Amino acid sequence: MLDYTVIAAYIVLINLIGFRSSRVKTMADYFQGRGSMHWLALCFSIVATETSSLTFISIPGLAYISDLGFLQVAMGYMLGRVLVAAVLIPRYFRGNIETTYHFLQQRFGAGARRFMAVIFLVTRLLADGIRLFATAIPLAMLMGLDGNYLPAILIIGGATFLYTLYGGIRSVVVVDVVQLVLYLFCAVLGIFLVADIMHTDIFSLAGMIPDGSTRIFHSGMGPGESIFSGYNVVSGLIGGAFLSFASHGTDHLMVQRVLSCRNESDAKKAMVASGVVVFIQFMLFMGLGLFISVLLEGRAFDRPDEIMPFFILNHLPAGIKGLMLAGIFAAAMSTIASSINSLSSSTVMDILDIPARGYSERKNVLISRATALCWTAVMIALASMLKDTSSPLVELGLSIASITYGGMLGIFLQGALFRQFSDRAALAGVILSIAAIIALTLCCEIFWPWYVPIGFCVSFISGVVIDGVMSRLKKA
Repeated sequence: MLDYTVIAAYIVLINLIGFRSSRVKTMADYFQGRGSMHWLALCFSIVATETSSLTFISIPGLAYISDLGFLQVAMGYMLGRVLVAAVLIPRYFRGNIETTYHFLQQRFGAGARRFMAVIFLVTRLLADGIRLFATAIPLAMLMGLDGNYLPAILIIGGATFLYTLYGGIRSVVVVDVVQLVLYLFCAVLGIFLVADIMHTDIFSLAGMIPDGSTRIFHSGMGPGESIFSGYNVVSGLIGGAFLSFASHGTDHLMVQRVLSCRNESDAKKAMVASGVVVFIQFMLFMGLGLFISVLLEGRAFDRPDEIMPFFILNHLPAGIKGLMLAGIFAAAMSTIASSINSLSSSTVMDILDIPARGYSERKNVLISRATALCWTAVMIALASMLKDTSSPLVELGLSIASITYGGMLGIFLQGALFRQFSDRAALAGVILSIAAIIALTLCCEIFWPWYVPIGFCVSFISGVVIDGVMSRLKKA
């Protein structure tokens, strides 16, 4: 009962904070809130948004079953954000855009804007449906639902929806900061709790970790290894950099926070600093996974995503157990809330073009909130249809997003680097990119970090070739 009380208190508190921080009078307030938030808060919001429950649940599980190799990808993440700050952010602020895909309308036309917005909507819905499902696993276990995740999904989705519906982007960002502090505190607390359970200190506990489990760098060149089949320096730095460049530069879920900054300088600081924070965060969660492996003596699990919930439910005292679960919900709710708001923003502005219809601001806000309600229902429905998987859910979520990110990065860089470029050629490149990655996943065993680099090359090069051919045909 104490655990339920802690979780319920957290949900009530977080919604009160969300409601109190709201300042919605116009659609711009609801979706952008530009100039009303400090860059550091938006930096933390970027981290909280990309983290989700998958990080809290799956990343410790990855460290438990393997080693610290995922940190190679996190290093690439930092490099990718530097590229976003250097290449794309200046162009976003120069164009005074409403959404990420508004930039494409300025460069290619309304058709490109709507087409890429649809790709974003589908990708984001699938990826965050998985995140919502992942969060329901520990709550369902606590409630003794024995594999019935729907009640847990409804509780988490409903609790997240309340403050998101009412407060818009400002409420989402403020709550993100609170949630980031909570789940990082829980990660640190978990490390000390493992040491306490084993009646030792964290330094002595660290010495019990097998040497192979603390390995970070892999060349991918050893016997039976390939740079295309696992975490290594090449796939980590290149794949991580391209993934971060694409996700944080072209995905409206992330770019929406950049557009909420007061100016270009603040946007760059928020983006680059988020890479440092997220790397530290991965180190914490992977360290926790290694400590749990010592505590459980390498016990085997059917699914890596069961490891963290098992530790919480079976080794923590009442109250602390509820607090740790609240930390998982905090990680989940930050992403789900941001996703709902960005899905609604893109639908209202990119697809429906509501600002151009001349409605009153009151009606615009009402339409925005109704759209948020619809997307919440769709996400809950999708999450309820998912089943267990033997693969870490964090890799599944990243794999889905990576299928489209390469093509998205290709068209954005074509718009940023070329003064004149055919919209048909650019969109053809995106379609070929997505088709190529889907074909590769079906016929080849290529590790997910390579999806974005390969997809980008297909999109960018094929787009340039098609544009060149079309230009020559016109001249002929």
